[in-house]
Amino acid sequence: MNVNQTFNSANFKHHVTSMNPILALLMVFAMALVALTLLPFLLLFGLISFITLRFLGKKMLRRQQAEQDRAYQDYAHVQREPAAPYADMFKRSGTSQASTTGRTFEHQAD
Repeated sequence: MNVNQTFNSANFKHHVTSMNPILALLMVFAMALVALTLLPFLLLFGLISFITLRFLGKKMLRRQQAEQDRAYQDYAHVQREPAAPYADMFKRSGTSQASTTGRTFEHQAD
C-alpha cells in the first residue's frame, strides 16, 4: 500500500461519510471534555511559570549586574568604548526653564 493512498481525498471522504454519526458525536464531546478539563490546569501552569520567571529573572539580572559592576571596579584603568554619538539625546536635562533660549510654547518676546 502506498502512503499517498491513505491520504487520498476520495478515501478520506469515504471514511468520513461512512463513520457512525453517534460515534463522531461522542468523539467530539470527548475531545471537548478533555480540553475543558485540561484548560484550567494549563492556564494555572502558565500563570505560575510567568510569575516565577518574572521574579527569578529580576533576581538573576540583579546578580549579573552586580558581577559586572565588580568586574569593572577591578579594571578601572581599562579604556572603555566611547558612548554612542546621540546616546543622551532624550535624557532630561537638569537645567531650569529660565535658562532655555529661543521660542517655547509660551510666547516670549524676541
